[in-house]
Amino acid sequence: MENIKDLIEKKVFETPFIDTHEHLIDESERLDCIEPIIPCDDWALLLNHYFGFDLISAGISKEKFDKLFSKQLNSFDKWQILKEYWPFLKNTASGLVFRNTTKILYGIDEISEDNINELQHRYEKTRKKGFYKYIIQDIANIKHCHVHSPIIACKKSESPELLHLDIALNGLIQVVVKPYSVPENVKINSLSDWHSLIDWWFSEYNQIAKGVKIGNAYSRRLDFERVEANEVEKIFIRKISLQTISPGEEKKLQDHLFWYCVDKATEYGLPVKIHTGQWAMNNVMNMHWVKDNPSDCASLCKQAPNAKFVFFHLCYPHYEEMLSLAKSYSNAYIDMCWSWSINPLAAKDFLKKFILTVPNNKIFTFGGDDKIVENVIGHAFVARKGIAQALTELVAENWITISDALDLVDHLMYKNTEKIFDKSKV
Repeated sequence: MENIKDLIEKKVFETPFIDTHEHLIDESERLDCIEPIIPCDDWALLLNHYFGFDLISAGISKEKFDKLFSKQLNSFDKWQILKEYWPFLKNTASGLVFRNTTKILYGIDEISEDNINELQHRYEKTRKKGFYKYIIQDIANIKHCHVHSPIIACKKSESPELLHLDIALNGLIQVVVKPYSVPENVKINSLSDWHSLIDWWFSEYNQIAKGVKIGNAYSRRLDFERVEANEVEKIFIRKISLQTISPGEEKKLQDHLFWYCVDKATEYGLPVKIHTGQWAMNNVMNMHWVKDNPSDCASLCKQAPNAKFVFFHLCYPHYEEMLSLAKSYSNAYIDMCWSWSINPLAAKDFLKKFILTVPNNKIFTFGGDDKIVENVIGHAFVARKGIAQALTELVAENWITISDALDLVDHLMYKNTEKIFDKSKV
């Protein structure tokens, strides 16, 4: 049994990932410490995403939280804040991501006040021109990353061989009239103008985009219905005129624009990536909406059989329903991005069940979903560990052979992604 474990683990850790979802800014922007994405430039920055949400969940005060991620405190003083909460969080998935990042990248097994200044020194030594490629390809063994920019709907990356941007559609669906979605010199006076704006984003970026990303599940259910343009024209005019519209009218307008965007993505052959499940924020998640995500996703698949829908995050915690969805609908794909850092045991369980339930060409097993490039190392380590465990357990439980398991690895880690996301556009 140990030999089987070693064989599978060796194969998984030697095989490169294609990372299907990150929120990375360009390297030059990171080195310039652009705010608010990069609030500080020290080792604490590595905690300023999912670990930060867990800190809030653990009860840290806003004052301490803000100090931890400020530019005012030195490394030692930041540790004095963190050490109170570190025992509560070090074994969470976000804690394991951080610990494995510091171990692999900086050679520090366990942080403490005795080595916190050395951690800062190694952070500074690593953070220099060229460190994105070093971290992503050389250390994390990732071919390239799909990126949802936290700054703009889409743009040309400084490192197109490394970072491939998706077209982010949230603002275009919600009618966010600001530079995030509207190019300079474009005037919006009608719904037709807004359609033309959407057309412009697709025309401008379809050749470099890997897909489109829709994250509107943070603000509503995914029960998008097809609504004709003439039903929402007047609503749109009132919206851009900053007049009040009712929740029902807002839904109708978003429904119309959602399907306009999905149909446009399908026209260009771009998969539609959709957030489902767990929210990455504190004290706001609508569990009723989350519970409805799987059935709403099934409706989307039914309404657009020619679209390729890629559903993110296993719809955690409702991942059993997503197995049924992917098994039933030929245009439903599952992306495990972020799931290893939400609940790695659930992710491992899901992958085992997926392999025995759904055609295995319909799953993509890794995306860190992070804004800090160093953390990609820890995310990838946790994911590789989970993938190796899932395959080893399937062999040990006599569901598949060792040969089956080894044959699956390349497909799970990068080949499925290459095929569905059209590598000719790289």
